[in-house]
Amino acid sequence: MASSLDPAPGDRELAERRTPPALPSPLVRVVLFSGGRGSGVLSHQLLKDPRVRLTLAINGYDDGASTGEVRRFLGDSLGPSDFRKNASRLALELGTCSPEVVAVLDTRLPDGLNEHAAIDEARRRAAPFPALAVCLEAFVAELVATSRPFAFGDCSVGNLVFAGAFLREGRHFNRAVDTYCGLVGLPPGVIENVTAGENAFLVAVGEDGALLASEEEIVATAGHNRIREIDLIARPITAEEREQLRGASATEVARFFHDHRQPVTLNPRLAARLAEADLIIYAPGTQHSSLFPSYLTPGLAEVIAANLKAIKLLITNIQTDAEILGASAVDIIGRALYYLNDKGMRTLPTPCLITHYVVNDPGRVEATAPYVPLGQIEALEDPRLVRIANYEDGVTGRHDAARILGPFIRSLVDRHGRERLAVVLHDAGTVNKVTQTLIEMVRGGIGAVAVDVTAIHEGAPLDAAFLASLPFAVRALPVGRSFEDELGQGPFDYVLLFESSGMYRGEDIAVLASHLSVGRLDAVWGSRRLSVRDIQESIRLVYSKTPFFGAVSAAGSHLLSLASLVTYGRYISDTLSGARAVRLSVARDLEVPLTHKRANQYLLARLLRQRAEVLEIPVQFFPISPARVKRTSLGEGIQALWTLVSGRFKSDPARPQPVDAAASRPDDSRNSVATSR
Repeated sequence: MASSLDPAPGDRELAERRTPPALPSPLVRVVLFSGGRGSGVLSHQLLKDPRVRLTLAINGYDDGASTGEVRRFLGDSLGPSDFRKNASRLALELGTCSPEVVAVLDTRLPDGLNEHAAIDEARRRAAPFPALAVCLEAFVAELVATSRPFAFGDCSVGNLVFAGAFLREGRHFNRAVDTYCGLVGLPPGVIENVTAGENAFLVAVGEDGALLASEEEIVATAGHNRIREIDLIARPITAEEREQLRGASATEVARFFHDHRQPVTLNPRLAARLAEADLIIYAPGTQHSSLFPSYLTPGLAEVIAANLKAIKLLITNIQTDAEILGASAVDIIGRALYYLNDKGMRTLPTPCLITHYVVNDPGRVEATAPYVPLGQIEALEDPRLVRIANYEDGVTGRHDAARILGPFIRSLVDRHGRERLAVVLHDAGTVNKVTQTLIEMVRGGIGAVAVDVTAIHEGAPLDAAFLASLPFAVRALPVGRSFEDELGQGPFDYVLLFESSGMYRGEDIAVLASHLSVGRLDAVWGSRRLSVRDIQESIRLVYSKTPFFGAVSAAGSHLLSLASLVTYGRYISDTLSGARAVRLSVARDLEVPLTHKRANQYLLARLLRQRAEVLEIPVQFFPISPARVKRTSLGEGIQALWTLVSGRFKSDPARPQPVDAAASRPDDSRNSVATSR
């Protein structure tokens, strides 16, 4: 692929880098805001799922230890360490390069080496891998040309290689990220810098007003610093400025930060990934030093907010650390929203930025490894956004990534999938009636419904040219085969039973099918009684000469509905409907054929005793003269009533639970503030 990873003339040895593997077409596109290693369990879970395309969004504001030395030496570069650590981890998990390459890059030079000895050691390590050696030599050339000192003690070889890549890419940080990732076989876009690469330095003011002049000071474990606010400035704070700010108020320190603020811009490639993402994750980790600074990027929140289809998941920390000592999960949520909204200068709606909060509640207290407390969960405005449970993997202090992410991934995969529907057209009698129903399905918009449809009808095959014009498949039921046999040829998720005698409109098939696309419902039941005028006209036509039997018929229909209410606790207004769709696993192995007069009662009994999700919607009905269609007799009505009532006490055959939006929606934890402590 053409990119900054292609070798320049004279640098053909770079072509020895492994070609990035062909990745499968993703179903779920994920952007994970990450730090160095804090989100490792999450990225590991996502990487091993072939349905996921992962992008790690990282900032480069770290300035401690050897990465700080690289930044000081180069003068205009962000910190490479978090990019290096993540590239190593991803390369090993994806197998995009040999472990020996990663081992060299992660090797740290020992303390006490002078410059020449350190360079010789780094060269010796990189020599077996010419592509690494090329970048290392670019760093060495800069060192020799400028005569600037460099402290090699405990510096990783990877940081020196990254510095060389930065120089080779014309001091363009984001191109250097791509080059470095290419050295370990990762394609561009797997790891993205949050910004366009502007050099900026992270600073903060503590709750006590103290100046924290670097990212290193923010994360210092000895200080136990509670952070009031962070900011990004254009250059490191000098010793003189530090002395001037000693004893200054928090307001004065914040004003100094504002006066020296470094403008940064959003990385356009990351913006594109966020705009198309299905899942955006704000990971746990060192919040003030690794995560909150990313949220400060101008334009980032607007891009996230504009993506209304994505799930946006904020996962709070399990255990406390130095920079969030005393903070609760609710505090972390509040600060994330504060920085996403440009420190309160914007008022983007919270659901546009975060759709779910995952909050750990271990149900116990540990003195040696204190857990982040819940805080005032009741203060969160919308309980639908909150998921509270013990999300720890044992007692490791790490999240159980499969439990957290699994339900969300499954629901997103189901969103991309399409339900498969068999439409059984029964009791048509003639080819013309079948054809009319199929035409009405098209007029009703079945082609625009996100469901894969196959219509199955009795009788002779239809005209080939006509079938070719339809936006769905049609099968003629072979002679001697039942509808049940044909459905077994599948694969289907739902079956829609539709009486095609002319009493029901084919347009309603599209309406029924549209409710199946989410995969959550077990049945969509068409009701004539919800169309009051239709049912009244039906009774008037069919029983115009025998009004007494009309009254008995109406009473019997209501009695069946009341029986469903009394027996199962659910009122079904039209138990005799000829237009109904049910999950195939419910309709399979029914006691009678699906076209039997009492099939509805058997289906409803099974659905209702299983507490299935049933949606009842109105369908249009055209009554046919009793001379042309047989009415339900009193005896048949009594049999239907007995079938419905007695079905309450039957047991169902074991059937696999469907993996659908209902089964996989991520609410198995306590998702309401009313049920939290």
